[in-house]
Amino acid sequence: AVVSTQSTGAEGFTPANAPAGPPGFRGSRGEPGDKGKVGYTGAPGDEGECGDTGMPGEVDMTPQQLAGEPGDPGTAGAKGSVLDTEYAQMQTYAFHSQTNEFDACPSGMVEIMRGFSFLYFDSSSGSGHGVPLSNPGSCMATFSIQPVMECTTNTCEVKGDDSSLWMPVGDIPPDKTASEYYPQEELIFGGSSNDQSDKIKEFISRCSVCESPSTVMAIHSFTSSIPGCPEKWEQLWVGFSLMMGRDRGGGTGVELEGHGSCLKFFTPQLSARCVMSGSSGEPNCHFMSQDQITAYIKASDFSSEDGVLGIFDPRLKSESISRCVVCRRMINVHI
Repeated sequence: AVVSTQSTGAEGFTPANAPAGPPGFRGSRGEPGDKGKVGYTGAPGDEGECGDTGMPGEVDMTPQQLAGEPGDPGTAGAKGSVLDTEYAQMQTYAFHSQTNEFDACPSGMVEIMRGFSFLYFDSSSGSGHGVPLSNPGSCMATFSIQPVMECTTNTCEVKGDDSSLWMPVGDIPPDKTASEYYPQEELIFGGSSNDQSDKIKEFISRCSVCESPSTVMAIHSFTSSIPGCPEKWEQLWVGFSLMMGRDRGGGTGVELEGHGSCLKFFTPQLSARCVMSGSSGEPNCHFMSQDQITAYIKASDFSSEDGVLGIFDPRLKSESISRCVVCRRMINVHI
């Protein structure tokens, strides 16, 4: 056999194991690819800053339209609670009817007692004591012609020449004078068979003592015009401005701010005088004392040549005497 002696050459490079050549030149931009799928929702971003305040808008409506229509009436509220407190400014007043019947207390007040209208006590020693008509002390529960006993260091006694003054009824008919209306004679009080106590009381004014949660006062115009009450005050009555009543040197004045200084009825006869003895020698009362004087406030806008007016002179009540009004402070309290 023939044995070849030719040697094998070195192994050549193949594409798989050939070394990388140098980078080629950048190719041209390719065509856009297809649209990708929607990605996941991103996390919320940070809060932005507030914008500037906008310009005021325009409203084409009236104030009434903006406010809306009135609503339906509400239901009635609950009844107020009863006033029961030691801090309430409760006050007591006497109210005189100037008639022989008792007047009811003004609304909102509570009646405490009833009685007879007392003015003044006059003693034989020359001393005396009067009670303002607004004061509860001017309303005596019992009518007595001798309500006082005088005491010295060693003794107490009832003196026969002491006297008491009481307010007579003042609703005199317009066609009569006081002398025509009141009894002319001394009327016997108690004791004897000729007791005329009932007739005396017929001509004595009655009164009531009332408890009030608010203040009552009188306002005088000092003219012939009737004044009005201040704001937040209500009127109780109008009347004539009284200054004083007296008899036999004694009598009582009035406090002009007190309602007792404003009489509902004008009367020239403010007092009836009662004594333990008289011309009859028995306890009696008489209504036509010659010493009786009633003083009213003169209206500043009135003038008269002689200054004298008869009881039936139409100017007496309408022009010559100051007018007044009694007012009560309004409050929202139930008693």
